[in-house]
Amino acid sequence: MRAWEKRSVEEANLLNPAFLSIISYQCVKGYTETVEAKAPYVLPFLVTSLVLHKRTRESLPRGVNTTFSTWVTQIQGSQAKIRYAERTRSIVPCVKEAVAFGLAHQLFALDGNSSLSISQKLRFPSCSNDSVTDEVANCFKKAYFCGRWIAMAGKIETVMALLGVKP
Repeated sequence: MRAWEKRSVEEANLLNPAFLSIISYQCVKGYTETVEAKAPYVLPFLVTSLVLHKRTRESLPRGVNTTFSTWVTQIQGSQAKIRYAERTRSIVPCVKEAVAFGLAHQLFALDGNSSLSISQKLRFPSCSNDSVTDEVANCFKKAYFCGRWIAMAGKIETVMALLGVKP
């Protein structure tokens, strides 16, 4: 990662560790609440690319009843796959920094099997007040949704294959 003073304003605002760690927290929370198991380490990397890209975020289904595989093969999902691997690869350092930030601030824990769990003690303030913009709140909500949705999609390797990425 580049030093903060060498990052552009847009990069510093959009890809800062605090913001991305909350996106990571939300997707891990959604995943763990859905399957009552720890989340794979790769989950924040997959979800961050889905929710930060506005067109992809807006194309996500409204509910978890639409299966992941169905969405990926429909027009909305197939459009989302365009350049997905490239976007994901480009933000890996930022997401690593965010996960490290989240671990350091005890948002979640990493076990010996490279699985993430959330802190049960932590409570976030509501995103419904004026503390965040609608777009930021939507990113957090969609990250939680994606965590739940991917948890229901089956093996994480299958999700990755459907998105065209490799571990």
